Amino acid sequence: MKMSLAYLSLGTNVGNKIKNLQLALDEIDLRIGNVISISSLYENPPVGFDGDMFYNCCISIKTKLNPKSLLDELLKIEIKGGRSRDNKEGYKSRTIDLDILFYGNQIINSEGLKVPHPKLHERDFVIKPLTEIAQSKIHPIIKKTVLEIGKKFKNFDSLKKINEKLNNPIFNCLKKFNNIAVEGNIGVGKTSLSKKLSNDLNKNLILENFQKNPFLEKFYNNPNDYALNLELTFLVDRCRELNHYKNQFDLFKSGIVSDYHIKKSLIFAGITLNEVDYNLYRNIYFFMTKDLLKPDLIIYLMQNSQNLISNIKKRGRFFEKQIDALYLNKISEAYKKTFNSMSNQNVVFVDISELDFVEKDSNYSSLIEIIKNKLV
Repeated sequence: MKMSLAYLSLGTNVGNKIKNLQLALDEIDLRIGNVISISSLYENPPVGFDGDMFYNCCISIKTKLNPKSLLDELLKIEIKGGRSRDNKEGYKSRTIDLDILFYGNQIINSEGLKVPHPKLHERDFVIKPLTEIAQSKIHPIIKKTVLEIGKKFKNFDSLKKINEKLNNPIFNCLKKFNNIAVEGNIGVGKTSLSKKLSNDLNKNLILENFQKNPFLEKFYNNPNDYALNLELTFLVDRCRELNHYKNQFDLFKSGIVSDYHIKKSLIFAGITLNEVDYNLYRNIYFFMTKDLLKPDLIIYLMQNSQNLISNIKKRGRFFEKQIDALYLNKISEAYKKTFNSMSNQNVVFVDISELDFVEKDSNYSSLIEIIKNKLV
């Protein structure tokens, strides 16, 4: 079934406002679809009645539900969140208020449902957060972008930005894993994704410190003479890092995210070493890694060699300038062969050729959505 992109507003002015909004987000994730983006939180006075200050935000979601079914589910979430509706006219305080702002580019004008929301362009507490996640979205009736609509509110003086941040429930699919390894070819974005996941999942971060390897530049200049030195040095450093976290308990973190899997050592050794050196290395590898902490999820990022070479050039490491497509293709094939054979571990393959998750937050959310769908 086709997924549709919809935008919703969330508001509350009763009780624990952060908790109310977070519970609503979690229910939306369970009942409706994936939350793709969440705006900042804004505090604003109630409109049309006297009451406590509101917290408001906007979100985008991808859902299989049609507009009517979406509305029905939102009403159920409101009820579960403690909102009671009656037939009295006018507005009043509420624990949670959920509105459909846009549903694709549809225009709906039925008795129980109007899309786009008929008052969204009049409400600064909707337009301001919406500009953060959908500024180029065109209102299908008034034919203006959200950003253009927002110009009439000037400085949004009645709004105050709240520093607290809501958690995107799309990450819940990853929180059950204690040890996540991000893998892939040279220049694919392993370190960038590991940093983002470490921050969003509150996990310790292990990054490969390639700069400390004294044989890396020598290897690229003279691979035959320095391949064994290079691979053994990397192996020792990786084992040291993983053993360190295995023996260290952190009360404030919920696990580990690393930008490599220890199998990487064997994969690269199989490409760079001659047969005699590889047999020696392989024996050392199995002895040193037999008791290491193993990941319970591997995220393998796939990218074509042309894009990889472009990424490698962008980061400008002078010792990588000789890397070519042939070498990258050998690495890709070795990785695929290794991880395809690991049937006893969770391995998620993700093609990121069309996803610039480093520069674009929406692409990062799309990447997590792909991972979530593959884990279901």
